[in-house]
Amino acid sequence: MTPATPSPPRGADLAALPPGLAAAWGVVETEGRRGPKPAHTVDEVVEAATVLADEEGIAAASLPRVAARIGVSTNALYRYVSSKDELLVLVADRAWGDPPTLPGDDWRPAAATWARRLFEQFVARPWLLDVPRTVPLTPHNAAWLEVLIGALSPTGMGAQQMLNCAYLLDSHARYGADLRRNAPTPAELQRANPDQQRAVGAVREFLDAQLRARRLDAVADVMQEPMFLADEPPLDGFEFGLDRILDGIAAYVER
Repeated sequence: MTPATPSPPRGADLAALPPGLAAAWGVVETEGRRGPKPAHTVDEVVEAATVLADEEGIAAASLPRVAARIGVSTNALYRYVSSKDELLVLVADRAWGDPPTLPGDDWRPAAATWARRLFEQFVARPWLLDVPRTVPLTPHNAAWLEVLIGALSPTGMGAQQMLNCAYLLDSHARYGADLRRNAPTPAELQRANPDQQRAVGAVREFLDAQLRARRLDAVADVMQEPMFLADEPPLDGFEFGLDRILDGIAAYVER
């Protein structure tokens, strides 16, 4: 998606905006803020920060690390971005990418596709989960919201209700992806030694005894399910939750 580069609205107080907001929308020029003409571009800086985040997490995308990656001093990096907060906004917007193409016949499969693609985005780049939710609306996540609102509009829901639906689907995708990133990888499972495998059984046996001693039998019974203490959260858990959210939206729309 090619961002537009409009002029600032007349009388706009750009200094009052959160860091990175105007830069993300291309409203202010970010090149050459300090010193001589820069040898790099903002896009190169954002790309370097994105690579670091993909490799080591968002904390790795610090100004000194990014500067070293592109071969400039930390002070020179301020020719491209005004602060770490601004860089974070630009990196997060880039990572969102373009929104998915949704099926156009019915809101439900469209909303389901939107949530699944968002879940996949968070699984692929789990550091997006660590970006503060207070980061303002930027071009790419606005585009994601645009396609969902377009799919939900035929239901007749008002703006607040459609935003509530977006919040529910987004939260479910984030929670599912967070469970997934905290689970062992297939390689880690293959390396699991007998002591680790025995520990899982020991935990299950210990908790069963403690729960039943306190008459928490319902929890003890549920704990016998294979998914409890499983090495990886089952995908059907995400789909089950998604279906229940969509059922709730459908019931609301019917009313």
